[in-house]
Amino acid sequence: MILAKVTGHVVATQKCDELRGSNLLMITALDDDQQPMKDKTWVAVDSVGAGMHDIVLAEAYFALNKDRYKAMSVVAIVEKVFRDR
Repeated sequence: MILAKVTGHVVATQKCDELRGSNLLMITALDDDQQPMKDKTWVAVDSVGAGMHDIVLAEAYFALNKDRYKAMSVVAIVEKVFRDR
């Protein structure tokens, strides 16, 4: 699982049956200081109703062809992150 920030929405006029009715979000992974990481952006299926600039918990799972494709899913909206330093 990764901590990420919602950085955009994706509009798709055609989707496979499994994705119909689902929202697609662009998410960017966050580093240890909760800053966006360069080149760590994905499209994820939103299953919790996240919005722009929300901090979310996302998970990656293998879909379709396990050797070549990985899908992302937003599974939680994060309220606070506590950390021992």
